[in-house]
Amino acid sequence: MGAKAKPDLLAAALFGKTRRSVLGLLFLEPRRPFYLREIVRRTGGGQGSVQRELRRLTTAGILDRQAMGRTIAYRVNAASPIFKELRGLLAKTTGIVERLRQALSPLRDRIDLAFLYGSYARDAQLRPGSDVDLMVVGEVSFGDVVEHTAAVQESLGRDINPTVYSRAEFAKRSREGNHFVHDVLNHPKVFLRGGSGELERLAERFAGSGMSQTTSERERRRRRKPRK
Repeated sequence: MGAKAKPDLLAAALFGKTRRSVLGLLFLEPRRPFYLREIVRRTGGGQGSVQRELRRLTTAGILDRQAMGRTIAYRVNAASPIFKELRGLLAKTTGIVERLRQALSPLRDRIDLAFLYGSYARDAQLRPGSDVDLMVVGEVSFGDVVEHTAAVQESLGRDINPTVYSRAEFAKRSREGNHFVHDVLNHPKVFLRGGSGELERLAERFAGSGMSQTTSERERRRRRKPRK
């Protein structure tokens, strides 16, 4: 059985550096037009190489090119037959998920769980003007998380809002039915470290009696007919 492939190595094998950067940027906000200068600035590529990639991607129908006043803007072509597949692939290899996973990797021994929630977790894309909501559980400080995600925040051009809990604090809030924690747990999440299994085990380990009932579980119990 082969070794598990690393997302950054997969991306490097599939796309050249400039193409990977251009696609990763534009697919973060596929409905938004990007101007050449912004693409060059945020990808860190040379203007000539970025222009060549934009031309190739436009010719292939992956991007749309449109005149906006005296300038040219580019955006993802949602009508492309490979749009959904490519968006999923980029999200796993060069998108915000992989960027944040790499940014937090120096702290991995102190992090039990890290996941995105909110609009990105629901849509797999950033909405115009939206922030990135990140939750981290472990023996790591808020300052450490902010420091290690600062470069990603700058490259995205929008705020990353981390919520950081220790293991015991997270379990306590879950057990006590904290509204914010349960709202997050009952909605889509995109895991950067750990998964749903680790989430349940972490709460059980530190809460003693396991995670408190979720909203959906309580609702099912309320709907049960009383015994006669």
